Amino acid sequence: MSAEMTFNLISVGFSALGLFNAADGFRRTFKSVTAPGDPFFRRVLATEVALVTRWRSCLTRAVRRAFRRPAPTITATLGTALSVETAMNLRGFVQFGPLPDVTQEPAAFTAEVERRLNRAFQLAQDVQHELRQEEQVRDKRDQQVAADLGAQISALDEQAKRDALEGLREQVLGWFLVAVGLIAQVAALLAS
Repeated sequence: MSAEMTFNLISVGFSALGLFNAADGFRRTFKSVTAPGDPFFRRVLATEVALVTRWRSCLTRAVRRAFRRPAPTITATLGTALSVETAMNLRGFVQFGPLPDVTQEPAAFTAEVERRLNRAFQLAQDVQHELRQEEQVRDKRDQQVAADLGAQISALDEQAKRDALEGLREQVLGWFLVAVGLIAQVAALLAS
């Protein structure tokens, strides 16, 4: 086997390996910064299709201008949106029995009104106390959930950074191998 053929084979091998590593690095970096299940190749192809479409429209516009043709009219439909909001209210009632006749038993009437007012006041204080306790328990749970979510977000963020850096390292290695393949190609040209 000649030196030129050897350098050509080394060039092809390193270039192929480098391109494979770079593509895998791109895929890893993409996966580390996107939502789970987001397809890499479909996104890449969509980007390429958008780029080709943009170039095509620029070329079409340039050709239209060169031949002095008017731009086509574009017709589009508008969609509609509807939002509905609801509000709910909750009420509670406390009912007492009939009051004694004020004209026949004024002392009993006064005592019953005072008892009912004290009962309503006590119920209001009890409800307010229970609401305060529930609010304190809810605040503690909210703080715990916030702390747990913060820790999980930090861990996921660190993992995403590590994955992205690993993908970037693989890309650099891939492009380095492509460069070695190009150097081997230059060496093959010099050997010929």
